[in-house]
Order: sequence, then structure tokens, then C-alpha cells
Amino acid sequence: MLKPLTRYQQRFRHFVTRTLTIILRILSPFERMLYMDNDFTFLVQLNPKQRDVCISENNYVLTACPGSGKTRTITYRLAYLDKKYIPSRLLNIAITYTNRAADEINSRLDSMSIDESSIWTGTIHQFCMHFIIRPYAMYSEQLCHGYHIVDEFIKKQYLAEINSALRIHATQSDLFSNPIIKAAYRERLRSNKEIDFDMILELSDTLLSEHPFIAENISHIIRSIHVDEFQDTNALQYSILAKIVQANKKINIMFVGDANQAIYSGLGGIAKTPEELAHQFGVSFETANLTGCYRSTQRIIDYYSNFEVVPSTIEAISDIKNMQGTIFYDHTIYKDDLPHKIAQIILLHLSSGIPAHDICVVAPQWFQIYPLAKKLRDELPSVNFDAPDIAPFKYDPMNPFYLLAKLFFTTPGTNVRVRKRIVSEFSDILESEYHVAFPEGYDTYSLLKIINSAPKNTNDGLMFYQQAITHVFQHLRIPFEPETPLHKTYVSFLKKTEDRIRQFQLPYNCDDLYAYFKERDGIVINTIHGIKGEEYTVVIGYDLLNGHLPNWNIIKNKNETLKLLYVLCSRAKSALYLFSETGRTTRTGHPLTSTNELYNVRYHYDTA
Repeated sequence: MLKPLTRYQQRFRHFVTRTLTIILRILSPFERMLYMDNDFTFLVQLNPKQRDVCISENNYVLTACPGSGKTRTITYRLAYLDKKYIPSRLLNIAITYTNRAADEINSRLDSMSIDESSIWTGTIHQFCMHFIIRPYAMYSEQLCHGYHIVDEFIKKQYLAEINSALRIHATQSDLFSNPIIKAAYRERLRSNKEIDFDMILELSDTLLSEHPFIAENISHIIRSIHVDEFQDTNALQYSILAKIVQANKKINIMFVGDANQAIYSGLGGIAKTPEELAHQFGVSFETANLTGCYRSTQRIIDYYSNFEVVPSTIEAISDIKNMQGTIFYDHTIYKDDLPHKIAQIILLHLSSGIPAHDICVVAPQWFQIYPLAKKLRDELPSVNFDAPDIAPFKYDPMNPFYLLAKLFFTTPGTNVRVRKRIVSEFSDILESEYHVAFPEGYDTYSLLKIINSAPKNTNDGLMFYQQAITHVFQHLRIPFEPETPLHKTYVSFLKKTEDRIRQFQLPYNCDDLYAYFKERDGIVINTIHGIKGEEYTVVIGYDLLNGHLPNWNIIKNKNETLKLLYVLCSRAKSALYLFSETGRTTRTGHPLTSTNELYNVRYHYDTA
């Protein structure tokens, strides 16, 4: 039997309790949390504003200038929620605008040793496929009898057939704007049990509208949703997310973005106000602003401030804030001399110790990427390049044969967590879209084992790929007869790959294909839209010409041009090279001129 406390023991306990209570009261919420639980010490790496957003479970509209740590904040908030609610089956969702951004968040979580079982990251199209289309296809008249997603190659093929049948010369844009062309195209998709990329959002929104229980089901497996680059979210995307949140207002939702980087307004992107979001989602939002720039020198910041649409004051707070760096602009160089000039710039910075993955070459549009990339590879044969969209295999994470290509040409035993994620996505696609049932007893590990065991008896990448496909499908006893939807997708993927190799003269030995898939190891070659949200020590922009930047379709919209230049220039930490080369013409032979909004900037540029 325990003895009762003495009067002095009672007084001492009361003193200790009261002291601890006073200490906890004067501590900040973050300090109080650290005092009570050491599991959150990783949050000390954030600044106070970032921490406040991370540990608050209020709904937020977070505006963030370039380099202020928005990706970092999203990542740490996901980690915080993951650790706080262990164990939990509720998911914390991050919706990114690009696959590279999703990969970056996953990579950071991996480096923090965060268990990602309660975290899902991906684009809005991937979200809709994973949570809406695949699980609930049986409730859609268009999807219930089976479906698979066609790519741009098939779209072009169908357009050519329509042009031939109707004896017209319709373009890709007519698939959306011309009712007759659109109807003929959609009929081809329907008769072949197919959908395209754009229909994913349409069908998802329809399913949620016509069957409210779907939104309710989804909402009760989600704890939080984080929408990155929300200024580029279109009406359909807002509608899908709003229906889910309305079904369960306990979901914590955060929108993160920057009005100056709204470069998708031509595709319907809308930067909604907190009031508009509150009205649509049926929940209230707090606002916060991340201001300081940890990325760039003050000189770089002051330069890209010339392209602001929404005025702001950005202060550099990085270690390199006072560095002089380089800001260079050339509007006289001839296009044929440009590859050599860019190669020289790359070599200069590589020799100074800048890693290849910290250098980025950027153009406004893809059609100018391909020829320059080839010439740079010729100029710099010993330099690696990270340019997935100019690889033989077109980047397409919703195509099962692209996913297999990535598994075949990455090294077994490395990035096991990523490889498991790819295998899981591959099996989901085959089961949901192609109704392929795997033999009983096959799990992620056994599938990976089969994929890893494909015999490598040739260095011809395409030949090995085809042999590996046969190997995997035979082991899994997957029906693969000609004219089946799965085989049709395979033939299309292979033909598209062969066309890319032939058109752009791309190497395709196994060693070359391993190099293509080697993550973040090489000089990045991408578009302005593709590098949004990323940062590099050296940024080299070219083809900055009226008609390309901006595109002819938006050339009268000065703000769109300013935003594109703002995004381009704000990726650079300390070195920015800009080229409006001469010698390029329109299809009718008229010379293209320097982008007005860039050419008109009066600035004392460096020489290079």
C-alpha cells in the first residue's frame, strides 16, 4: 500500500507542476511542441513563418515569392502530419503541377527517412486516375466497359484519319474548338474504348457530380490536401477538389502559389482569392506570405523584378546574396553560332566546380529543344544531360510500357522505394485499364524479381526492351495477342519510340538508355513551363523571340510574356544568360525579332 504524500512532498509537486505550466505558457507553439516531443526536431531547419504554417492545421492560402521555400514548406508539412498521426490510414496529399515537382518532394521525404505510407504526391491527372477513375469506372457509361488512355501519337493518327475522311486540313487545336472535328474524334475514342489525357478531368468531375457518394468515400480517406502552384489551377480542377472537401470539411487544405508565376492562364489557370476559395470549398482560409529569397543573389532578384506583374519587394537572404554573379543578354548572335556559345558557357561553369545538374538550358517551346540538345551532345560528348523529353522513350507515367522501360533501364537494388512505387503503378494500370489479372501470389517483390531477371544478351536497347517485355509477360501469363488494347498500346509506344530515334537521331544502346533514366545527373534541358518551381546556379535561356516567347496566340498579352520571363529568370541563383538569336524566321520566311518585353529592359549587362 502506497504511503500518502507528506505536506512538503505535496508542496514540491505543486511547485514543479506550476513551474512547468508557466514555462509551457511562455513558449511558442513550436517550442512547446519540441519540449513535449523530440520527434519533431527536424522542424528547427525551417524559419519561424515556415514553421508556423507547418504546425498549423488551419486551411491556408500561402503566397510565396521565388526561392522563399514553398516546396520545402510543403515537404516538411507532409512530414509533420505523417509523424504526428502515426499510426493513421488517412492520407496527406500533395498535388503538383509537374511530375518533376512530385519527384522532388518524394526525394526530399526519402532523404528525411519519412515513412511515405500515408503520403501521396502527383499531378491532378494522376490524382484523378488513382482516386476517381480507376476505383469508380464502373459508374461511368463511357468507362464501365473498359478503357485505356491514348497518347499524343494516337491523337495525331486519329486526326490524320479524320482529315482524310473529311478531306480537310484540321489541326490539333480543332479537336477542342471545331464541333465537327471534336465529335468525330470523340466517336473514334468511344468506339475503341479509349480516353485521352484531357478527358480524365472531365470524366472525374462528372463522376463526382453524378455520384456524390464517390466524393464522400474519397474524402474520408484524406487528412490534408496541398495544392502547389495553385495560380495555374483551372476551373475543372478547382471543382474536383471542392467536391471532395465539401464532402468532409475536416480535410485540411492548403493552396500555395505566386501570382507573378501564373503562366498557364492561356489554358484556363485562375489564381482565386481566399474569399473565392472559401465560397467554393465551403471552408474558411487563413493567409500567409513567404517573402525572403534563399535562392538568388540580390542582383538577380532586382533584375527579374523588371518582369513583375504584381509589384512586390523581395529581399535576398541567401549566403550568396551579395555576390556579383553574371547577368548577360545577347540579341545579335546568329542561331548557327548559338550551340557553340552555350557549350562554352557550360564548360566555363563546369570547370569552376558547378555540378552539371546545377546548370539548366531553357527554351520557350519544345520544338527548339531537340535540335539544340543534339548539337550540345556533339559539342560536349563527355557531358551528361538530363533531358527526359528528348529521350527515345517519351515521358508518360500513365503508360504501362513507359513504366516498364524505366524499370528495365534503371539499376536493380537502387532506389528500391521508387522502383516499388513504379511496379505498383504498373500493376494498377494493367488491372484497372486493361483488366489484366495477375497470377495468385504475385506481389510487388515478385514482380520486381521477374523484371530484374530479364536477360541482357544484347546492347541494342530497343531489341533488349522488346525481349524484356516478352520475358515479363510470359512469366506473368499475361494475354498479349495482336489487336488487343494492351498490344495496341505496346505497338503505339514502340512505333513512337522508333520515330523519335529516327527523327532526332537519338542513340539507343542499353548504356545510352540507362544514361537517359539516370535521375538528376546531368545538365537539364527543358522548357520554361517544365522548370517551374526548380532552381539552378546557372540558367541559360534562348529562343527569346516574338512568336515563341510569347507564342503568337498570346503576343498581344504583355502580362503573359512578363510572367514567362519572370519564371525563367527567377530560376537562377547567381548566373543568368539570355539569348534572342538572329536568323530564325516564320514559316513564311519573315524574320523573328527579340521579345519586346526583354529587349526594352534598360540594363548594364555583363560581357561573356
